[in-house]
Amino acid sequence: MKNTDLDWNDLKYFLAVAREGGLSAAALKLGGSASTVSRHISALENRLGVKLFLRQQTGYLLTDQGTSILMRVTEVENAMLTVERNGDQLQSVDEVSGLIRLAAAESLASYLIMPHMPEFLALYPKMQVELLVGALPANLARREADVALRYGDSIVVDNNQDYITHFVGYVHFAPYCQKSLLADLSAEQDPWKTLPIIELSDCWAYLPMVKWLKQITQNRAPLIKGNTLHTQYVAVRCGLGITLLPEYVGDIDDMLVKLDAPSVVPSRELWLVYHRDLKASQRVLAMKDFLIKLLAKVLDSKV
Repeated sequence: MKNTDLDWNDLKYFLAVAREGGLSAAALKLGGSASTVSRHISALENRLGVKLFLRQQTGYLLTDQGTSILMRVTEVENAMLTVERNGDQLQSVDEVSGLIRLAAAESLASYLIMPHMPEFLALYPKMQVELLVGALPANLARREADVALRYGDSIVVDNNQDYITHFVGYVHFAPYCQKSLLADLSAEQDPWKTLPIIELSDCWAYLPMVKWLKQITQNRAPLIKGNTLHTQYVAVRCGLGITLLPEYVGDIDDMLVKLDAPSVVPSRELWLVYHRDLKASQRVLAMKDFLIKLLAKVLDSKV
């Protein structure tokens, strides 16, 4: 192995390819191009004098040397991330500044958090906010986000001992339809048997409220399926049928009416999560305190 200085930039590309299994996936992760990733991998292999990956049609596989280096580079990455996480802990409350990255589900980000961002930024005018919206939980250890709002089931799946978690409330769901759609029904017509159903796609079939809706409708074929809550929301506002929405979405829309549910609709626990190394970060504390106060007004602390 050649004895030469390494470029940390090359090591970041190496980590991405090792974790994602290919150039295209790594490029997508890093926000670059596959050719750029390939160039950094080649440069690193030339500096080290070893082959780090086996290039196959199915992707990039680590060689024995690559596996050995991955373990060491991961330790270096963790050390650097710890330094980054601790970097703003000496700020005073009056001087809180910089970027805070908040990860949340689409519905939380769009309908709960974003409408209240003016309030947060008025309190902390030197801060900037990046909202990271996605179905998969952000890896807080790798600084994909500083703070995250997560449902209870994803907390159980992750179960990272380096994360600090705060329960912030229950997200309650209820059935809704367009007011005019309900007004067109006669007194004898049961909306649950008469109106079409709007469901989440099968990829969300494990969620308790999705199972509840299927049970209540006796697995009646839905008119519309969508893989995001926003799709369901738009569909129900267009008068396409009945769907389940978080009450913080459905209750404030004058076009919708909440239907009587035949039984209790399952709720979901919501948790605020951040990395243990950030427990003294003024940026994280500012966002944490703001979200806890905001969500206490909107969500229930009991099922």
